[in-house]
Amino acid sequence: MTRGHRQSCFAVVLLLAACGGSKPPAEAPSEPAQTSEAAPPPPPAEPADTPAAESAPPKKEDVPEPSFTPDMTVDQAIKAIPQEAERVNVDQETLSKPLQDEGVYAPCKPGSTHFTMRIAVWRGKAVAIDLTTTPKNPKLAECLKGRIRELTWSAKVPSLNTVEYSM
Repeated sequence: MTRGHRQSCFAVVLLLAACGGSKPPAEAPSEPAQTSEAAPPPPPAEPADTPAAESAPPKKEDVPEPSFTPDMTVDQAIKAIPQEAERVNVDQETLSKPLQDEGVYAPCKPGSTHFTMRIAVWRGKAVAIDLTTTPKNPKLAECLKGRIRELTWSAKVPSLNTVEYSM
């Protein structure tokens, strides 16, 4: 056996010897402790239920419906959602589908104007719209926002989802 093997074996033996020793088992409680146990202990179920009920997330009925104002930004709409509200993600393809129809924008006569929008959708309706036009055209932007507010999305979930779209 080489010197390295001997040192390794010695280390293993030391570890086993160190872990092998343990304390003797605990002694049985003395007589006075047994008499105190004779009295009925308080029911532990009630205190255990109370903290569990307090730490449980609120039910869907307990979460208040957010309030949205007509001209709020998407960031303001996101902040209006309670933290304890359930989150249901709708994929971007589903959210952008109603926006892809060019007929939605035709009454506003966008012409060659490009626009980029970010929309917050709650229960299938646009609740907040951030829209920029290039070149800048406030009248066109308001017309487009009005058309988008009239749209409905197929996913009518009680969750805020955002979609970005450019044209």
